Amino acid sequence: MKRRIFAFAGIAAMLAVLAGCDEIKFGGSLGVTEPITFAQEAKDCNQDTDWWNCKPAGNVVVNPGQFSAKAVMGMSGNQKQIRLEVNNAKPATVIELNFDKNINIGENFTLTAAQLKQNFDLTGTLLTKVEKSPEQSGNESCTYQYPQTVCRAAAKSAGEEAATETAKEEVNKLGPFDPGYPYPGSFPQVPNPYPGQYPYPGQYPGQYPGQYNGPTPPNCHTEWVNRPGYMYVRYYLETTLRDIDAKFVQGGKSLAGYTGHASDTQTIYTYKSECR
Repeated sequence: MKRRIFAFAGIAAMLAVLAGCDEIKFGGSLGVTEPITFAQEAKDCNQDTDWWNCKPAGNVVVNPGQFSAKAVMGMSGNQKQIRLEVNNAKPATVIELNFDKNINIGENFTLTAAQLKQNFDLTGTLLTKVEKSPEQSGNESCTYQYPQTVCRAAAKSAGEEAATETAKEEVNKLGPFDPGYPYPGSFPQVPNPYPGQYPYPGQYPGQYPGQYNGPTPPNCHTEWVNRPGYMYVRYYLETTLRDIDAKFVQGGKSLAGYTGHASDTQTIYTYKSECR
């Protein structure tokens, strides 16, 4: 009997458009035509353990230029967030735009200045395309659980311990055993220090496999142990491509624009054999 544990779990890919907590990571560029000011909220932290994450409230100004920039769309606490890393300096300038968790970004979107707590609107498009590869097959590593019986010697009762100690004391009075008589009871009237066991433990290893004549049987139980194995799988690759084109607009005038691309590939399994 086996209990299977798959090392690789296939989960059906879903089309994510910032409706949950999944992150979407874009690589792209930010083009700034007019100086743009980003109001930043304070970020609380523990001064003793993570002081480097502390951030007071204030403004971040980005001057005109063309800069490579990363954008991450996801969740921060109980809010949604767009996090920009603009390579206009070293280290990069980090900008966080937070808005209500109930606001979704669809194919065409507009986040108002009031929603962003900024002095500009963010408007643009987010186009999504999903591509599927032909079905593939092969073997993959996996882990399964197998039952194994484990036995341990049971603790002796107080009476058994006392009898054994008494027998050992009697034997010790006679000095060392004669090499020609390496078994208990070879001396007249000497009690066996291992009552009920013949040969005594270790005298003739393996002579009586599985035989146990002691007064206290061992404790045995079943343990499930992990074992490496392989399984045959069939699957296809599902790649989600996203392109964003967004403008930072103030009073009908575009202050800056961001264009970026994101790609995420997941393995979708159509069949998995038993791990063995």
